[in-house]
Amino acid sequence: MDTHVQDGAEVPPEGSPTAEGSEGCCRRERRPAGQWTVAEVGAWLAARSGSAELAELAREHDVSGRALLRLTEGTLRRMGVAPRNRRRELLRELLRLRLQQEVEELLSIVGE
Repeated sequence: MDTHVQDGAEVPPEGSPTAEGSEGCCRRERRPAGQWTVAEVGAWLAARSGSAELAELAREHDVSGRALLRLTEGTLRRMGVAPRNRRRELLRELLRLRLQQEVEELLSIVGE
C-alpha cells in the first residue's frame, strides 16, 4: 500500500483516507485521522517516511488513527522507531496532522 509519484505529487493508494472518490478527479473523501484504519495509518506513514518500514511497524502494533494521534516519542521508541531524529521528524508530521484536523473541524463548525 505505498504511494507513488505522479506529475511531481504523491498519489495515495486506492482506499486510503485521501483517495479519490468514484466521481473522478476533483472529489476527495476525507475522514478525520482519528477514524483511520490500521491500513490507512500505514499508507500515511509510508507516504511520510518514503519507506514501508513505519507502515509495517504500525501494522505490527495495530496502530489505528486514534492511536496515531496519541503517539509520543516514548511510544515511538518502544515501537522500535530509531534513530531519535526519525522519531522527531515523525512527531512533527503528527503535529501537522493534528493541526490540520483541528483547522478542518473549526472550518466545518463555522460553515466554510
